[in-house]
Amino acid sequence: MSERISLVIGRVFTYAQIRREEGQGAVEYALAVLAVAAVIAAAMAGFTDEITKFMAKAGAKLGTYVPA
Repeated sequence: MSERISLVIGRVFTYAQIRREEGQGAVEYALAVLAVAAVIAAAMAGFTDEITKFMAKAGAKLGTYVPA
């Protein structure tokens, strides 16, 4: 009887450990995605003027090809 109880308790702890590791992986993945998003946002903020100038030039150039 005590062997069965030990077996059940062992399975419960094993299942709890597996679930915790899955949750930990999801959190690490979310943190990595957040870090990449932060780097992209910082780069976009740093290049705002250049992006605006590029888009204005591209719009002007496309305006020459599209009749009004």
